[in-house]
Amino acid sequence: MTKKYRKPVTEVLYAQRLNLVKGLDDQSGVWSADVTYIRAPSGQYIYLGTVYDPENRKVLAHKLSSIRDGRFVSDILLEALGQHPTLAYLHSNMGSEYTSSVFENVLEKNCIRHSCSKKGHPYDNTRIEAFHSILRRELIYSNRFKSKFELMTQISRYIHRYNHECIHTYESRLAM
Repeated sequence: MTKKYRKPVTEVLYAQRLNLVKGLDDQSGVWSADVTYIRAPSGQYIYLGTVYDPENRKVLAHKLSSIRDGRFVSDILLEALGQHPTLAYLHSNMGSEYTSSVFENVLEKNCIRHSCSKKGHPYDNTRIEAFHSILRRELIYSNRFKSKFELMTQISRYIHRYNHECIHTYESRLAM
């Protein structure tokens, strides 16, 4: 069911940053951020950037773009903060977009501490990695999209359904 494809390779040029959320007992106020690659019908890659609340298992904001940079991930974080202003830590990998001065400035202005996964350890950010994997299996690999617009529309619908109709949303409502 899953298609294997070669994603573009990135390189980390910075010293390893600390994983500040590893071992935290209270995960409230911790969000995850990640970017995944999706092949568009044209054959080019587009990037899906996501800010995710692992405690509540919800996508707080997402965006699709053909450019992956600090402004791209900053815009997603700012959108999430506009709707959910309480955040102490943001956990991401050490991709160039997350180590950019543009992104670091947004974190600093909002008093958010940046926690980073160890290079080559995607399981440090398992919940958002799992979400992207599920999205690819259930939506991307099992459908043929006619256009980039259709792909973008279906991703937004999928995320809405994931946030409001999936089984984990019933579990979190029962816990309240």
